[in-house]
Amino acid sequence: MRMVHAEVMETADGVEVREAGPTDAFAVAALHLQAEREWGQAIPPRFLDTFADAWLRDRARRTFLAVDPRGTPLGTVHGTVVRKLPSPRRPTDAWMHVSFLYVTSTAREQGIGEALLRTLLDWCAAHAVVRVQLHAVAEARSLYERVGFVPPSEGLLELRLSRSPR
Repeated sequence: MRMVHAEVMETADGVEVREAGPTDAFAVAALHLQAEREWGQAIPPRFLDTFADAWLRDRARRTFLAVDPRGTPLGTVHGTVVRKLPSPRRPTDAWMHVSFLYVTSTAREQGIGEALLRTLLDWCAAHAVVRVQLHAVAEARSLYERVGFVPPSEGLLELRLSRSPR
């Protein structure tokens, strides 16, 4: 892998990984649709439009896209940046939660997932993001560990709230 310029990484076989922009909304939506179909989900009508519109409105999310030399989308990764509010007790920094990583079935095992993650991490380093977290499915754990992710401390707690009204 080599950096073409600060925001674009290129793999040995010419796959370009870059931050997705507004003109990529339908490509990103199509990758999500493909992932959902692969996972056995029924796709609601107008999913592409609904997803693309929501993605375009989301200002905290950073999305990176992998495309082959012809421009065909091969994979994507999303991360949401959370910035702490100013406090005299601690630094005002940011962290990112990676919510989605997908590579098309025909493009897997070619280093594209790793290139997507490394491009996202390069962006984080350039934008003062000090921590990146994610929930890994077992099949992807070795990818995340290869890039440097480790389990968090035992002190991490979570509370899941019911979605039903009380």
